[in-house]
This record gives sequence, structure tokens and C-alpha cells, in this order.
Amino acid sequence: MRPVASPLRVSTAFGADRKAACAKVAKVAKKVAKVVKVVKVAKEFAKAPTGRSVKPGVKSVKLVIRRRVERVECTAENDTVQKALELYETLHSEYVKTTTEKQDYALARELCAKQVTKIYSQLHRIALELLESVAEQDQASNYRVLKFRGEATDRRRRLSSRLALARQTSQGQKRDALCAILAALCCRLQKNWLAAWDDEVPVRGYFAHALVDPSSCFQVAMKMRPLRLASLLVTTEAPLGKALAAMDHGGPFPEGHEKEPLGERQYAMQRVLVDGGYGDEEKERLGELQPEAQLRRLMGSDEQVLVLDVYCALAPKEHGWVNTEESEFSRLVKEERTGPGWKHSRQKLPRQRVVG
Repeated sequence: MRPVASPLRVSTAFGADRKAACAKVAKVAKKVAKVVKVVKVAKEFAKAPTGRSVKPGVKSVKLVIRRRVERVECTAENDTVQKALELYETLHSEYVKTTTEKQDYALARELCAKQVTKIYSQLHRIALELLESVAEQDQASNYRVLKFRGEATDRRRRLSSRLALARQTSQGQKRDALCAILAALCCRLQKNWLAAWDDEVPVRGYFAHALVDPSSCFQVAMKMRPLRLASLLVTTEAPLGKALAAMDHGGPFPEGHEKEPLGERQYAMQRVLVDGGYGDEEKERLGELQPEAQLRRLMGSDEQVLVLDVYCALAPKEHGWVNTEESEFSRLVKEERTGPGWKHSRQKLPRQRVVG
């Protein structure tokens, strides 16, 4: 018999049949040949540049691998979205239950804040995974800031319908889940963000409404070492009159003020926490106010101004909260107040109260 070209040794010990042993060797050699072929195809696939034609076998392997990778990634993303919504629903249902049964919002905020602290690591990990796929890095910042914007939708539809349309895509589902997780991470004893912004269904927290506003911008500041989410800043754009009217209790002016003719009205900025001020907020006295021509111009035009919608920390003190919010807010205000027209000698940045 012709010897088999193989490094394997054929043993006939214990009375093994020589023919059977050779058959086993041939079988092993066949398997080895298949493995070698697969390895060669894999190497050729790895060397093949994108967009260049390759052998049919390599092309098939490439297509199969790509489909399997996409399937695995899609499954992982779906699992992350599902887990995010489950955590949010658990927190939200407990919050609603406490406020409904005991009519005690302070207790509901306290219980929710404690639960968020317990599962903070899990919420933080999911938020990072979702941010990675929906946001881009702001290169202009001295520290890392991830940002993404809202999308344009038909504003004639109800908010629930617009959010439902946005959730029809994979990207929309991830953004929706991210808003729910961010709402949970922002919950504190003083403020809870799990409730709806209006009457939208299903509820995904206060921030979700901005997903269908093309003027909105989400900015998440991060500490790098160790990697930790620090703050959330959500801004929108609107004419000054409409922006003030949308504030709590209708803003500083009577209802419908922004719809009336400008007439001879004048506007001024009233500072707070000034020496000799009046009231609990130590407001500047009315007789000392100076009319601002820029404010009057903005009140009579449709020019867009930047509106601060949300500004809050994303990490409790128990988990290494870091004060980068002040830096991010100061940067935002500095950028917006260095434009033309803001040259009044007294127009400094006063201490401000941010209301969510």
C-alpha cells in the first residue's frame, strides 16, 4: 500500500487492522484539508479591500459574517432598550403608586431617589451604551460632551402620535429609551423627572417631548477618569415672547402678552440678590431699572433665542458626583451673551435660579 503523506503515525498495536487504521488516517486528513481551505478563505477575506471584487466563496463568507454580526448587534441593542424601559417602568409605577395611594409627593420622591441610588450602576451602564449609538462628541468643549438633537415632525399631530412615529425606527427606540434612563438618573429628593411632560402615552419621563422638537439639543457632560456621566443640559429655541409665555405660571407677563402689539412698551432686566434689594430674593428696585432696547427688539420680532429647558446632575453624591454642571452652564451662557447688542455696562451674569 502506498504510504499516506501525513505526519500522523499509524499504530497497529493491540491487533488493530492496518486497513481500518489507514481509513481513519484518510478521514482525519480530509478534515484537515477542509480546515486548511476555510483558513485560506478567511485570510483572503481579511485581505480583500472593501468594494473590490473577491472570489465567490469569499464573498459568501463575507456576507454571512456581516449578517451574523448585524444580527448579534441588533439583538444586543434591543436587549439594552428593553432593559432600559423595564427599569424605568418599575421606578415610574412605584412613584405613581405612592403619589396615588398616599398623596405624599415628598415621600414618593424620597423612595424613588433611594431606589435610583441602589441601581445607579446599572442605569449608568445602560445610559452609556445608548449614548454611544445616538450621540456625537462635541469637540469644542474642554471636557467630553455628547450631544444629539430632536427631529422634525408634523406639529399638527398630538405629542403622543409624534413620539410614536419617532419610535418606529431603531434609532428612535434607542433615543426614547435613553430619555427614560436619563429621567431616572436625574431623580433627587427635591425633584422627580419620571412624570410625563404633558399627557403623552406611553410615558417616558419629562425629557422625551424634546425628541420631536427640531430646535432641541441634548448635551450630556462626562467626567473622563473615571468615566462618569455628570450633567444633562436640554435647550430649545423660540421667539422671546413665546419662550417667556411657556414658563411656569405663564412667565413674568400677563397671559396673551406676546400676542399684543408692541406699542410704547419698554422692557428691562431686574437683577436679584443685590445689595439693598427688596423681598426674599433681594430684587433690584424698580426705580433703578434701565430700559433695554435689545429686549424690546426681541419682544417685537420672531428672532429665535436659546431657552434653557433642563439642567440637572446625572450622578448622586453617593456615586462620586462631580461639579461639571457649573462649567457647562457658564460656557453656554458665555456663548449666548457675547453676541451683538449685549453691551450694557451693568449686564453681568447674576446668580440665577434654574427651574426645571
